[in-house]
Amino acid sequence: MLLSRPVKWSSLCMAGVIALAGCKATETPDYNVKPSFVGTVTVTSYDGSGDDLLTGGLGKTALQSSTSPTVADPANPTFAELRRLAIYNSYRAAVDTSTAGGFGVLYGPNVDANGGLSTSEGLVPGVEAVTYLDDGTGKRNVTVLLQIPSFFNRAAPCLVTAASGGSRGVYGAVATAGEWALKRGCAVVYLDKGTGVGAHDLATNTVNTLDGLRKDATTAANTSNFTATATAAELAAYNAAFPNRIALKHAHSQQNSERDWGLFTLQAVEFSIYMLNETFSQVINNQHLRSFKAANVLVIASSTSDGAAAAISALEQDTEGLIDGLA
Repeated sequence: MLLSRPVKWSSLCMAGVIALAGCKATETPDYNVKPSFVGTVTVTSYDGSGDDLLTGGLGKTALQSSTSPTVADPANPTFAELRRLAIYNSYRAAVDTSTAGGFGVLYGPNVDANGGLSTSEGLVPGVEAVTYLDDGTGKRNVTVLLQIPSFFNRAAPCLVTAASGGSRGVYGAVATAGEWALKRGCAVVYLDKGTGVGAHDLATNTVNTLDGLRKDATTAANTSNFTATATAAELAAYNAAFPNRIALKHAHSQQNSERDWGLFTLQAVEFSIYMLNETFSQVINNQHLRSFKAANVLVIASSTSDGAAAAISALEQDTEGLIDGLA
């Protein structure tokens, strides 16, 4: 039973609304608790018309086009423009988007979960939540992004992990694990495995932030996807000796992220379950209950290439029963 307004836990117990063994008025509710490794979460809704979860508002036809989405001011792209470009390039890098190859016929946004063709462009409405996973140092900053379609089945909740292959950004597996999950009403959690697209331009001292935009490294501080470890004096000396250089997170972070790909994937699952509760669970005393748990959410670890390696590592390291299957 879903209640439309917050109520006291004791009143629920006394009224017999919640059927829990030994329910007492003095019992503490099972509140939803934000994992300590999760940073500030930004949630955006997409209506499935002007923009969406799966295609960035492009749809099947624009994804298939060899003409990439435009950016009004290349020197100052917006978050929406960068997101659309990331999805477009991730799609075309991961699958054959030609009709002869089967795109739009055997697979693609317009092909439903049963293989049936649709006249729609395949846009998927829903919400998207993005944050960093970190250990408190601001150096890991693993980008993780959860998509929950508007037709998510709360009665039979399912979640698919979609770690990116190689050093791709967080949308790297949108065309593979992401498309499969969303078509079936599952939530999908993407992660860049701590490698991502962190690029520190040493000459200008600018970096990427969580939304993909560029900022001064000092101003960005711990919101940076990656900032090279160097003092101002060291950076100035390096720039004088080796001008116009860029440091990349996968190569230069000194984090050895591959060691923790499995851990990051498991943390992405925990973040997702937390967000499912924040999105759908009942509120008591201004706090969401923890109604979604590993025990009642079907979790499939999946992806391709190095993303698949992350899924396998997560399954091997899963001591809490978070993952139910591997694809």
